Amino acid sequence: MNGIINVYKEPGMTSFDVVAKIRRLFNTSKCGHLGTLDPMAEGVLPILVGYATRFADYLSSVNKEYIAELKLGEKSQSYDNTSDVEKVSDRIVSREELQQVISSLTGIVKLKVPAYSAKKINGVRAYKLARKGEIEDAGEKEMEIYSIDILNYEYPYGIIRVACGKGTYIRSIINTIGEKLETGAVMTGLIRSVNGIFKSSQSYKISALEEMAENQLLSKSVIPVYDALDWGRAVVKDNFIKLIKNGVSPDRNAYLSFPIEHDGSYFFIMDTKGSLLAVAERCESSDHPLKLKMVLN
Repeated sequence: MNGIINVYKEPGMTSFDVVAKIRRLFNTSKCGHLGTLDPMAEGVLPILVGYATRFADYLSSVNKEYIAELKLGEKSQSYDNTSDVEKVSDRIVSREELQQVISSLTGIVKLKVPAYSAKKINGVRAYKLARKGEIEDAGEKEMEIYSIDILNYEYPYGIIRVACGKGTYIRSIINTIGEKLETGAVMTGLIRSVNGIFKSSQSYKISALEEMAENQLLSKSVIPVYDALDWGRAVVKDNFIKLIKNGVSPDRNAYLSFPIEHDGSYFFIMDTKGSLLAVAERCESSDHPLKLKMVLN
């Protein structure tokens, strides 16, 4: 089986735990996820199975949306409540103050990366150095934040919705809010509600997938890669399939249909039955309009 499963990771599980369960359910060795979620977090964790794992780079560079709970007045080295929390301030912050700080954090901003993160420092994961007390943070990183909205606020707790680009640490945003307010702030909950085209409202918990497996309905949970990427689709004649499987880019006469109006660079090459054969890149050659980039056997 090949494609993407929109899994809802529940809190307490690691992203690797989810991959292991999907690997077992689908009886496949080729399995991976799109973007790690911390154990305390929950929400959308797309899992790739079969040849879909080869599309990870194309599928991971997408925008994401998170719902996060924060608590003012405290701070921690992990920027959340999973490590030792230190009291900072009892000052009550108004919603207007919080909004003013939040408004300053949109755009491309450079924020501290949590010490308890998977970022590598001289080849060593930051969290390993943090456990030894060797670092206080993992340096700074530019993060792209499109919007932050306050959904609810009742001191000291607030709930925010963040729309952001790949590689954004929500914990870093919350820690920065605490620093700017001079009160401290820690993340106390996190839900990834959107990951590209994948939404939490359309996701499956592991328990639901296990039930589907018992009823032999697992295939209904799989999204084909050609439905997840907005690429053109070119259909080839049957007598050119072998040529493509051998890695040879066919000429224009090989195609039954060719979406010449498609503006993108990448195309799916499919047979007349709708099976995916390969991925190709637009070529300026008039005789060979598409150059094979990836053959899927």
